Amino acid sequence: MKAQKGLLRGMKKNPQGESKYDSLLERDYMLELESMGGVKEWTKGHNIKIPYKIFGILPHNYLPDFLIIFVDGSKEIHETKGAGFLAWASTHAKRYAGDKWCKQRGMIYRFIENSKGALFTQNNNLENLTKA
Repeated sequence: MKAQKGLLRGMKKNPQGESKYDSLLERDYMLELESMGGVKEWTKGHNIKIPYKIFGILPHNYLPDFLIIFVDGSKEIHETKGAGFLAWASTHAKRYAGDKWCKQRGMIYRFIENSKGALFTQNNNLENLTKA
């Protein structure tokens, strides 16, 4: 199945006023961010690259979906993933690296998954990722 891509315009909390999306999940989450209380701004154009390794040996760079800035000045990285990607090794490696990267900078990493058409936000810190 091919992801639906497009451009969402008229965004008040996005500094550019518009943003490209790479999936319907991303598009829907952009709309959610626009209506979410406490969000000052959000962007996909943040230029953040997080290094990670698949299977602990294969180096890659991870470009997270969203940088969120809240009215209190706090920042978070949000990553969206559809249910079909949740079991992938690269998804788990990115979650681990994203959480570690954010903690080193006093930020929070959130993983937004789509399960049966609903959005679920998870605060996935290292402790949660390693629990059985």
